[in-house]
Amino acid sequence: MDVRDKYKLKVLQSNGLEFQQFFSDVMTACHPGFQSVKPHGNIGDRGNDGWIQATGSYYQVYAPEDLPKNTKGAIAKAKADFKTLYGYWNKISPIKSYYFVVNDRFNGVSPHISNTLAEIKLDHNLTYTGVMGAADLERLLFSQSPETVRKLLGLSETSSTQLYDDQKNVRTFLDKLSLVFQELFTLGREAGYFFPSNVIAFIPEWCENDWEFKRLLSKNSVISHHQINMQNQLIAMYNQVTEDHHYKYIGLSFKFSPPHELKNREMLIEDARNSMETLINNFASSYNAVSEYSA
Repeated sequence: MDVRDKYKLKVLQSNGLEFQQFFSDVMTACHPGFQSVKPHGNIGDRGNDGWIQATGSYYQVYAPEDLPKNTKGAIAKAKADFKTLYGYWNKISPIKSYYFVVNDRFNGVSPHISNTLAEIKLDHNLTYTGVMGAADLERLLFSQSPETVRKLLGLSETSSTQLYDDQKNVRTFLDKLSLVFQELFTLGREAGYFFPSNVIAFIPEWCENDWEFKRLLSKNSVISHHQINMQNQLIAMYNQVTEDHHYKYIGLSFKFSPPHELKNREMLIEDARNSMETLINNFASSYNAVSEYSA
């Protein structure tokens, strides 16, 4: 099982107390100043599941079985816990940041919850308030060393090594496309009007080197799907430029230049821009997923 899949499985299977303990373990490993709070008798934790005194950051964990059906309960808990937190802990160490940690099981959090936290921030003049979901905790965990990730997920060294070898291959894949990113992300939709000739030269060479492409495909099926999509979008860009006789080679670019006498000339130019913009956006969407995985 892929290490990130192991993380997702752990989150999906964790109930309230299990998720709270896992969150505490991750925070303790990632932030040396983090202190978890153990409830005491009938006074509980006073709205505080963990804090970092040096930064005035406080964390409250909420892990319902079905968050979408508990939006009202989540809002009520965020308000009630902060009221308790502020009444007790602000006297001990001023609250600057309040994090409402939610096991959203990767489904996202209702904007109403975020709005409630924004109101708390405004009402109490805090520096920051926000929701911390499963994806946020994942980024925090995987910013740590392979040994730390392996330990927190209870994995063998072999499993962890396989993940980082795979990420290394994906980084190499991205490095080889660095020229493309630099050119296309800078131009955006204007690439439909002036498409860089160095990218046109690069695409067939890259796409025809099937052995290298397959060697750098991730073993993670989701990520490899995005890598293949990136290749497909590049091929579509290449085809748009090379198969349309209105594109003219002018040195550094292929300019989309239909005859001036055409009545629909401006419409054709806009269509070319729009088409290329769609391809670049699709390419960028997969790039973001691949880049995040390889980080």
